[in-house]
Amino acid sequence: MICRITLIVVLTGIAASADADDGPPTFAFVNAGIIRADANRVEPGQTIIVTGTRIIEIGPSAELLPPPGAVVIDAGNAYVSPGLAEMHAHVPHHDAGETYLHDVLFLWVANGVTTIRGMNGEPEHLELRDRIARGEVLGPRLLTAGPPFIGRRIKTAAEAGARAAAQADAGYDLIKVHMGISRTVYDAVAQTARRRGIPFAGHVAEDVGLWHALESGQASIDHLDGYMPALVGDDAEIEGIGYGLLGAPLTPFIDEEKFIAVAHSTRVAGVWNAPTLSMAEKFIGPIDVEATALGLKYMPPKMVRGWIVAAQGFQKSIDDPEAAQKFLDYRKQLVKSLHDVGAGLLLASDAPQILNVPGFSIHRELEMLVEAGLTPAEALTTGTVNPAIFVARSDTFGRVAVGLDADLVLTAENPLQDLATLRDPLGVMVRGRWLPAEELQAGLARIAQRNQAGNRVE
Repeated sequence: MICRITLIVVLTGIAASADADDGPPTFAFVNAGIIRADANRVEPGQTIIVTGTRIIEIGPSAELLPPPGAVVIDAGNAYVSPGLAEMHAHVPHHDAGETYLHDVLFLWVANGVTTIRGMNGEPEHLELRDRIARGEVLGPRLLTAGPPFIGRRIKTAAEAGARAAAQADAGYDLIKVHMGISRTVYDAVAQTARRRGIPFAGHVAEDVGLWHALESGQASIDHLDGYMPALVGDDAEIEGIGYGLLGAPLTPFIDEEKFIAVAHSTRVAGVWNAPTLSMAEKFIGPIDVEATALGLKYMPPKMVRGWIVAAQGFQKSIDDPEAAQKFLDYRKQLVKSLHDVGAGLLLASDAPQILNVPGFSIHRELEMLVEAGLTPAEALTTGTVNPAIFVARSDTFGRVAVGLDADLVLTAENPLQDLATLRDPLGVMVRGRWLPAEELQAGLARIAQRNQAGNRVE
């Protein structure tokens, strides 16, 4: 299908509403099919009217006329989906430079990602979150964790509790727990988080374990961390075998009959998962840069080279290709089990990270969720409706609905039939700011030019 998008500015006798002196602009998308991923259906022939940052009216195009002065976007029966969410993102820190930060934010937007959950936060991200919300910086809606609780840097429960309380006071959206922390530190974080009403999420340290994380009310488990040890057969002899990266060395000892029981316990606990299947694929390999590492030309070449060296090092943790593939298959099987029992899933790819380029990697993640057994509609739900439910902001984003923020992705084809259409949007709207394909492509071209050696892999 070839879809031609035409922009028609309808003027009143004085000025278009897009003029600054006439208040916030109004857009009208007409002849659009609205994607309802959670219902696996399309509402064809609809008009969506946006004023400022919000959707103010939706109705059949045959009945709902664009208001005078609106910028009319004739979708020509193309499809409008809610913007995607990347629920495990790494927002660059200030030492990476302003240009790189803005490039990364744009890469997400150009791929239809309009919400990100930053999982490696710094104080500067609080200001960035507010500047994005005010429209001063172009980027996805930012939900940010504070600086992570990592390793054994924090020794006592008192220190951990004080630091968690300080992050709650600072206004972070969540607390990030990482690998290597002791159970004492973890428990202090969990207790403080519950008392202060701030979620905590992230890794499951070996000293904590999956079952304790579920009992403690961890909001989300990222990377399916902690699940492999929980799936080891009861009679398996694993003494002396380290958990390694994501529990990969435990692959030969997994009892497949445990998958549903573990998934069921996760659902009962109300704990969500951000699987990051595409991240594990890059870490465990073998690397197939052409097939899986899309968008490398938009990243600094030195970073790309470092990613490849790191991935090659990680892949030595499983030197048997068959075992590596089995490990990746088990992760997909676990995702399907979690989905089948109704445990919450969140779209996440851990970008930018080891060959996962912001925005581009989220499309690979969607593809892998389908490979795991989800339908395109179910996969899309993990990146639209589910994140909004997870952060209790269904009244703000996640759907195309009146009163919600205008985070929209226009595509030529129906993503419920082919998710690949989301890789090449005809345009993206970020809280009322419309970026047609030409503007998106021009922005990508400028980034590629800055990193013109980034597509060379040696």
